[in-house]
Amino acid sequence: MRFDFDRMFPTVNEISACGIMRKKPKDFKVTEINDIHLSGTGEHLWLYIEKTGSNTDWVAKQLSNICQVPQRNVAYAGLKDRQAVTQQWFSVQLPKISDRKKIQSALPDNVSILKSDFHSRKIKRGQLQANRFEIVIREIEGDLAGISNNIEQILQNGVPNYFGNQRFGSEMGNIQKCQDWFAGNTKVKSKNLKSLLISTARSHIFNEILASRINNGSWNKPMLGDIVQLDGSHSWFHCKDASTKEIEKRIKEFDVHITAAMYGENQVQSTEDCAFLENKIANKHTLYHIGFERFRLKQDRRSMRIIPRNFKFDFRAKDLFLQFELSSGSYATGVIREIVKFQT
Repeated sequence: MRFDFDRMFPTVNEISACGIMRKKPKDFKVTEINDIHLSGTGEHLWLYIEKTGSNTDWVAKQLSNICQVPQRNVAYAGLKDRQAVTQQWFSVQLPKISDRKKIQSALPDNVSILKSDFHSRKIKRGQLQANRFEIVIREIEGDLAGISNNIEQILQNGVPNYFGNQRFGSEMGNIQKCQDWFAGNTKVKSKNLKSLLISTARSHIFNEILASRINNGSWNKPMLGDIVQLDGSHSWFHCKDASTKEIEKRIKEFDVHITAAMYGENQVQSTEDCAFLENKIANKHTLYHIGFERFRLKQDRRSMRIIPRNFKFDFRAKDLFLQFELSSGSYATGVIREIVKFQT
């Protein structure tokens, strides 16, 4: 079965222009924003690395080989794009080779150590405040006024917090792989692949719930039984604990965001109309429920929108320059596809 990301998961804005993204690696730059104070002592060597045209896991493997440690001793906060210029922290526990110059000399030319120090703890997954993106969309064709209007809508309302098509693999093939695995038609031995396919199932349901609420006009408006999340926090509460007028005001002010289910084996935390919609969508995917029960996944919630911070844009000839910051776990492509249709 073939899946089409853009058809399945619609945009909120009307897209009337197109362009080319990642024509060069430097057209897509990602920088971790992290308030880290390294102690200067400890068993973990922290390395702030800039890489071009390389994925995060590959760099981690190079550090493992160079520093002569098992790969499990190399940690990072999150995966960064391959076809890009990215800056992020890695930590290496008990490296046998710890001299920065020796490590740098063994790395390829497209990987550079910008700074380093020792610390008492390793870096953990998700341990960052945000990512800063600097992106160029080249050879823009179409309605430039429409691009400006879409950006204005983003600044007023945010954008849908879809899991990006990266989560679903090439041609969204991870969906079929996940379904085959849960059905017992294939075996998966890799721990990382298991984790990815489980995430694919949850992401698929979440995106379908969000798409449904975009289609019925409620993705940014509360419905009965909704749960909202405090901005910049994982804390959430039921809308019934506050008046509808108060919730609508806080949504408009970006103080809270409506959530959708990250499905698991137990009952959804939402109630009434929201729970009915979420269960209706999830119940279409009976194979996913087999996996959720097998791996004892618990229900969770995820905000249905993201707010790009410190947003700037500029047109230069036929190119569109974008700069913004996103909290950890959000996708820059989710912002871009609400502005312009892009080819890679």
